Amino acid sequence: MEFKQLEAFVAVVDYGSFSEAARKLYLTQPTISAHVRSLEEELHTRLILRTTKKTTITTRGYQLYDSAVRMLEIRNNLLENFTGVKKHMIDLAASTIPSSYLLPEILAAFGKTHPDIYFHSIQADSAESINRVLDGTADLALVGQNTRDETCVFLPFCQDELVIATPITSHYLGLQNKSVTFEDFIKDPVIIREKGSGTKKEMDLFLEQIGVTPSDLNVIARMNDLEGIKKSIVNGLGISILSARSAIDLQKTKQILLFPLEESAHKRTFYIVYSKNRILKPHVRQFIQFVQNFYRTF
Repeated sequence: MEFKQLEAFVAVVDYGSFSEAARKLYLTQPTISAHVRSLEEELHTRLILRTTKKTTITTRGYQLYDSAVRMLEIRNNLLENFTGVKKHMIDLAASTIPSSYLLPEILAAFGKTHPDIYFHSIQADSAESINRVLDGTADLALVGQNTRDETCVFLPFCQDELVIATPITSHYLGLQNKSVTFEDFIKDPVIIREKGSGTKKEMDLFLEQIGVTPSDLNVIARMNDLEGIKKSIVNGLGISILSARSAIDLQKTKQILLFPLEESAHKRTFYIVYSKNRILKPHVRQFIQFVQNFYRTF
């Protein structure tokens, strides 16, 4: 059960229609309907009866309404009591690299000039983050891939590059001052990310461009945990293709070595994603503009 579902339901009861609830919450009518429908499915009961002429709240709906109002009041009071101000909330989904390596600096800078905006951030892979935008549980997402979904807007805001990360051994130290290509690493044990990861998708695109198939690789492990991959590299399990932003900390502390991919390193782009079917609240639009300007890459 999500707060957004409860907010949608309460608004329909308060304003007497799905269209007016959508207008008040800066959402589209299909999004309001989806939230209420999800709530009904989770609770296994009809809450609202809707016809072409009127909207009727069921008995169970009124029972839920009282509890939902109290829950929303408790949430709002907690925010006000702990922060001292009435805050606007942004539900934000972010894939691994943006969540761990971009969001901390973005939110720190944004919070200095916008103390009235509060974030509820969820980390997931790129695919799930985009799905949260589509189902309305997130206002927007920061991800490392563009799925070309026509119902979404993908705004580029930052670039990164893929690098080969290796343990520190005499073999890899000997390659540091040489002109190397991916072919020099193709027989080495490699750790790769699971499907759904933006990094995995970009790695697949890179390998396709240089004519390398998955069967050409000596895959030693598949992991969906980036930190697990990094620790495995440090401990000598194998090498991996990583986002440079995620690995630079270990390079600085001399725990791994990083090698650029050929052709001046394969670039990857991070995107702000939001739904075309959703009316963005002013403070959400404000945050999107801030993120676009923060890195000034595009």
